[in-house]
Amino acid sequence: MKIVWSRLAADEFDATIGYLAERNPQAAHKLAEGVLAAIDRLGAEPLDGRAHTLRTGEVVRGWPVPPLRVYYQRGEGILLVVRVYDQRRRPIER
Repeated sequence: MKIVWSRLAADEFDATIGYLAERNPQAAHKLAEGVLAAIDRLGAEPLDGRAHTLRTGEVVRGWPVPPLRVYYQRGEGILLVVRVYDQRRRPIER
């Protein structure tokens, strides 16, 4: 399955890992590996997280990688990573 990142998801991931790397490079590396491993697993296995409706009205699935949550959609042969959002922030779900 092909994995595609939305611009917003890539920006959120880069910003989160960059911020953490300035303060704790080891933790940033561990978190980045966890997120990427979860996305790879979602693309390779028939796993699905709970359904969520974002404030935009978009229906997505979510997979926790604390403190982040990966929001994604499946298409024909594609896993679209929609958001990589810090769950400690204001909710983006309805």
